[in-house]
Amino acid sequence: MSQVSTVEAGALPIRVLTFNLWGIFNSKMRKARMKAFAAKIDNYDVILLQEQFSAEDFDLIFQHASPAVQQTYTFRRFRSSFYGSGCAVISRYPISQAFFHVYPLQGYPEMILHGDFYANKGAAMVRVMAPVAANDGCAGNKMQEVTLYTTHLVAVYQRASQLPSWREERYLPFRISQAISLAKFIMSTSRPTDHIIIGGDFNCSQKSLEVQTMLILLKRHGYDIGSVLASPRPLQSGAMSEQEREREQRLYTYSQLNAFNSMRTSYFKLLKLESDTPVQIDHIFFSRGPFTLCHFANCPDVEDSDYPRTLQDAPSGLVVFTKNVVHVPPKPTWCGSLWHQLLTGKHTFWCGNKARQPAQSSDKAVEPTEVKGADDYYPLSDHFGVAALLSMRVEDEKPLISKGGAGTEACGGATPLLTPEEKRVVETVADFLESCVDRLRSQVKMTRYVAVSSFLLAAANMWVLWRLSAKEQARTAAVLEQVYNMAAASTRDGAREVQEGNVLQSVKQGFGLAKDWASSHLHTTLDTARKFIGSAPAHGRSISDTSAESKEPAVTVGDQSAALLGAASEFHNTTASKRDDPATTGRPEFRAMAKALALRPLWASTWVCCIFDMTAAVVGTASLAIGTFQRAGNAAILEEQLKELKML
Repeated sequence: MSQVSTVEAGALPIRVLTFNLWGIFNSKMRKARMKAFAAKIDNYDVILLQEQFSAEDFDLIFQHASPAVQQTYTFRRFRSSFYGSGCAVISRYPISQAFFHVYPLQGYPEMILHGDFYANKGAAMVRVMAPVAANDGCAGNKMQEVTLYTTHLVAVYQRASQLPSWREERYLPFRISQAISLAKFIMSTSRPTDHIIIGGDFNCSQKSLEVQTMLILLKRHGYDIGSVLASPRPLQSGAMSEQEREREQRLYTYSQLNAFNSMRTSYFKLLKLESDTPVQIDHIFFSRGPFTLCHFANCPDVEDSDYPRTLQDAPSGLVVFTKNVVHVPPKPTWCGSLWHQLLTGKHTFWCGNKARQPAQSSDKAVEPTEVKGADDYYPLSDHFGVAALLSMRVEDEKPLISKGGAGTEACGGATPLLTPEEKRVVETVADFLESCVDRLRSQVKMTRYVAVSSFLLAAANMWVLWRLSAKEQARTAAVLEQVYNMAAASTRDGAREVQEGNVLQSVKQGFGLAKDWASSHLHTTLDTARKFIGSAPAHGRSISDTSAESKEPAVTVGDQSAALLGAASEFHNTTASKRDDPATTGRPEFRAMAKALALRPLWASTWVCCIFDMTAAVVGTASLAIGTFQRAGNAAILEEQLKELKML
């Protein structure tokens, strides 16, 4: 028999606990909860932990444990990758061997907020040496090797009950793959006759495809594995009485009765990280040959005395840590009460200088008769723990068989046959994994197309930006040149009027010289010269109206004056043409002016924008390439596991 009411004579009782500590960085009241958990260690011989991500938290647990625990217990945590697996073991018995196996499938790298991909989840294997009595019941120094496994499968971030089909659950293929990997890891590191204890947060029920697949694989290789907890009946069953419903409610390890239930907090509501509640997702499995399940009558962490410690008159494991034992003082101000509500997801009423909470909806969440101010107390985690009392006897001496040679040969029997129900489960899982492989292959093709398209779009965007910038500079230069030409033309017209007056003055000076020349050389009279050049003709009278005797000298002087005027005009035209020549006047560089006018801040310049776009495109392409390789790798792993299932 695998279940007895009391520990047999000569057998060693082992108190086992599996517990999800909820040690993620953004969890609530983490340090206070770790300190409170340290006081519980002495109640158990073997503790299998999940979500123990921080070394500081692990040290905090050790420092606040009792001196006896610090001296006699062994603490071991397992790190992996960026954030860590969260798996840890605390054992009263000395650890002889420890190893961590990383699951080949982890999740989706693009789901950053989920974080499962970056935790590198897996299974930890720890072998401890437990002192046992001899078969004759006499005490001795014989040590029995016990193999412990703790794991944490990928979480559920959807309400599966609200999906069109169970096949639509995003992480189901990953959990199935991890369950298969766990079974293979157990078979590779143990024998069917070994003393094996498996515990952890499986994020699925006993009747799920994941757990059933793991147990079927172990069964086919000669392992006889049982669970310490019975699978609860659905609470929605109409044939269930209120008393039966309350009894079944206590078998769930992730429940809305927990004050830390993440579905009631603003953080998880904001991210829409939802799952079905209540569910039984924390489990302890054991090898039923070497171990027997016993009544854990004196477990101090059960909520009350009438907790169902037996199911159908058979011993059962216990759901523990349902009490609220972590003290959190009330928030004294309105702001504090608001922060308290955001932190815990529990509504508070602010009255004067004290914030008080409304009465609990269920008397199972707190025990005000036992704890003063029970509204200020919270549970150890958002999960409840699972505890069990196992009775272990020393195994008979057997010839040494390597741990890697596990299988039916080790137990000396034929391969166990599968029941029709188990065959149906295997067929369902195989069909589902085939569809997942096809979907992953199509995603590989799609991501490659997206990667190439994103690169081409980024390159085209850079070329378009460059062309637009060049056109903008040319357009600005043309506008500036037109403005300059308009301004230059206006300036030349004004300058020409001024310069014409200067020419007349020059002509007068030339005529003055001509007068002197005429007086000295042509013997013209002073009156004639003065009449010709001294003053301007009267209005309505021209130079031709002068006397006949003076006409010929006037013509001579006029010819000379015309020559001087032509020379002056030629000089003016030459000067003006030189001034209008861009090569001689230093005409502005309009493109440089356009660049200066179109100047932007460095961060908004064309080249910086282009470099930024290209960098973003490269990063996006690299991410898609990683996704492509990850999807292709996942498909290859699932194909290999699918072949193994089809061979069952």
